[in-house]
Amino acid sequence: MNKLKRWIKPTSLKIKWALASGSAIFLAFFLFSFFQYHAINKWMLDEEENNFSRVLDEITVFFKQRGDNVTLQDIYDSRDLMKQIAEKDQTIRILNRNGKQALEIRGENEPAFYIPFQPVRDKEVKLIESDDKKILIGHSPIRSNQFNGYVEIIQPLNRYESIMKNLFWMMSFTGVAALLLSALLGYLMARNFIRPLNKLSEAMRSIERNGFQRRVEATNAHDEISELSQIFNKMMIEIERSFRQQQQFVEDASHELRTPIQVLEGHLALLNRWGKKDPSILEESLQVSLEELDRVKRLVGELLELSKADRELADYENAKVNIKEVSRKIIRDFAFLHEDYDFALEDDLKDTADAFMLKRHLEQILVILLDNAVKYSETRTRVEVRMYEQDRQLVLEVKDEGIGIPEEDLQKVFDRFYRVDKARSREKGGYGLGLAIASKLIYNYGGTIEAAGNDPAGTIIRVSLKRASEHK
Repeated sequence: MNKLKRWIKPTSLKIKWALASGSAIFLAFFLFSFFQYHAINKWMLDEEENNFSRVLDEITVFFKQRGDNVTLQDIYDSRDLMKQIAEKDQTIRILNRNGKQALEIRGENEPAFYIPFQPVRDKEVKLIESDDKKILIGHSPIRSNQFNGYVEIIQPLNRYESIMKNLFWMMSFTGVAALLLSALLGYLMARNFIRPLNKLSEAMRSIERNGFQRRVEATNAHDEISELSQIFNKMMIEIERSFRQQQQFVEDASHELRTPIQVLEGHLALLNRWGKKDPSILEESLQVSLEELDRVKRLVGELLELSKADRELADYENAKVNIKEVSRKIIRDFAFLHEDYDFALEDDLKDTADAFMLKRHLEQILVILLDNAVKYSETRTRVEVRMYEQDRQLVLEVKDEGIGIPEEDLQKVFDRFYRVDKARSREKGGYGLGLAIASKLIYNYGGTIEAAGNDPAGTIIRVSLKRASEHK
């Protein structure tokens, strides 16, 4: 058994499918043939016994109708009649009361049978086996004033055995043919079914060798394999997009870190050459170095925050926050810190607004959005936060009147390190990570975030969150 398993395990799926389908069909055919064979066997035996009993009854009735004065001569005279009643392969004997044969009627080609005599009181039919042959034996008494004896009929079931033998070989041959045919059909069907899997496997090997550009050819089969191919293509698109984002992330992070490191390296070299003896150079270089270290510190902090948002998949089942309370608090804090801006909150929610999100995450998102609104807006402009419900979701909109975002860049502002105006972003201390962090946190809770232009100038960032009650 273990050897068979080891042989089947590395075999092609087509062979396994052919073997499985062939075995299943053969098993079904075998069970059907088995029960059919035994049903026919019983039916034929019953028919043979019924015919046999009928002949025995006819002969017995014939002698009873002759009355109580049946003689041995009458029995001899009824020889022709008994020949007509008897079946082709039956042997009829008339025995006296001691079991000695008085008359025998046997076919020309029928062999003689020796059956030990046993006296009976009533009709008796038995089925015996002799030399692997089934034989029916029947006895019935004959009683009269002139002769007392027995009618004995012997019938070998030659016709029954011939039919059953032919039926057995016919079923065996048909079973083998069905096994081979089902295995062949199973193999052909498996080859057709597995063709998409072979293409999928070939695509995977090509991807392993050449990269993420290869895709599986789409089919219109509308089956599980077609669905698997579509899922594979979607997965590869996502992997390729992620891979490119990672590449872009590494390049951008390297670029952002390279500038402060070069500045630090230059000032340290300057200190090493002249700063030891010149207090003015020492003070200037130390000040610049501290500023650049602060830039590096803030950049690393934002990168860690983004990495945390990527990994943070904690159990949020009980996450719940009132967006009205959090929005009021964050706007109040920003109004205190940035007195040159006009902050406003427009509340269009009619009931309690509990969103599916942890409080600290909603605070972090609002801080990022309001901080961007302040960075990219002139002083004395208006920053507005609006809350309302749409399609059973809670919506937060942050509107500013700043420099705005070109329409072609609206979908890119949520990418890591993406900035519309890189020079101005550096001046404001931005690295293009804030909106990426916010979008990742919102995505973790099943929400959405999008950017749009504000009329006449500025930007609208729209955040949609699930209600806490809807999530449960």
